[in-house]
Amino acid sequence: MSWLLPVAAAQPQQAMPVELPAGSYDAQGTALSALVYVPDSARARGKAPLLVLLHGCEQDARTFFEDSGWKDMADAHGFVALLPAQKHNLLSMVGTGGFGRYGNPLGCFNFADRLNSPLKGFVPSEAAAIASMVGAVVSGKGLGANGPAVDAERVSVTGLSAGAGMAATLLADFPQVFAGGALFAGVPALCAQSMQSAASLCGISVSRGCAEVKARSGGYDSREWAKAVQRAQHPAGRPRVLIVQGTADCTVDPQNALYLTNQWTAFHGLKADAPAVIGQEPSWPERAVRQGYAPAGANALWVETVLLKDVGHVMPIDTHNPQRPCGRVRVSETKTYIEDVGFCGAALAAGFLQLEQ
Repeated sequence: MSWLLPVAAAQPQQAMPVELPAGSYDAQGTALSALVYVPDSARARGKAPLLVLLHGCEQDARTFFEDSGWKDMADAHGFVALLPAQKHNLLSMVGTGGFGRYGNPLGCFNFADRLNSPLKGFVPSEAAAIASMVGAVVSGKGLGANGPAVDAERVSVTGLSAGAGMAATLLADFPQVFAGGALFAGVPALCAQSMQSAASLCGISVSRGCAEVKARSGGYDSREWAKAVQRAQHPAGRPRVLIVQGTADCTVDPQNALYLTNQWTAFHGLKADAPAVIGQEPSWPERAVRQGYAPAGANALWVETVLLKDVGHVMPIDTHNPQRPCGRVRVSETKTYIEDVGFCGAALAAGFLQLEQ
């Protein structure tokens, strides 16, 4: 009798993130792993950009990708997404030795851990592991039998909070790898030399009041930032950088947006007090103030800073435009650090990073 029953129309199978094979990259002794997402729209392009997406503390790679609006952007514009993931390890900072050293109690990327500055050749092991993951995906790992080629000239990185801190570190230490980056509620590269000191030096807290979340005020002039991210070891590479910060952030001192602006304008040899563009962000004119920096004659901004008025420590999404999906609000008993504020941060960053082209 089954022939009497209506036959359901076959639904197209949705692309899913897959594990990046562990042996395809150098994990550098870390606890990091990674997923790779290849949307059908990327397969259709043949040669696609690559975005590295770094989650924040108390988040996981897959959920952050789905809820932050970045999966919507990848599906719409056809780029590959690499999703590094940190291991939650409560023992990682109590000197237990062995594998207990790796990971992070809150699942944060350890963006500040380094023995010396990059001027002496040392980079955080987790940053080196992520750079190795990028190399693996560019070489075709994790893309599947019918996957697209990845355009090595169009690799970008973005992140939220500690993920943004790691993104800044990657841009500073591997500028030859990345064409650009987007830093949401992040901190500058080299604001601290260890994760234990990052809270006090970089102005980060998950428990103190807003007035007590202050970044170190000294040593942040243009000369210091130029020294911190100088390209002496990496003569190639000039990544463009977008900085997005909520003015009501009580977890990361909003003053870090200024320090990041100083850092990356110094990197590009631009003057932080001489923006080429100043005004309202067109996609959210009521509450977003922007400043853009570029040398004379450039056809795109090299550094852009966007301040979101009255927005806290969140990845901003917008779920009210059915014509342009951007993220989702997940019911959760814990804070997700993703909030519908009527502004799509992923869309802003995708445009800046030219992932739409």
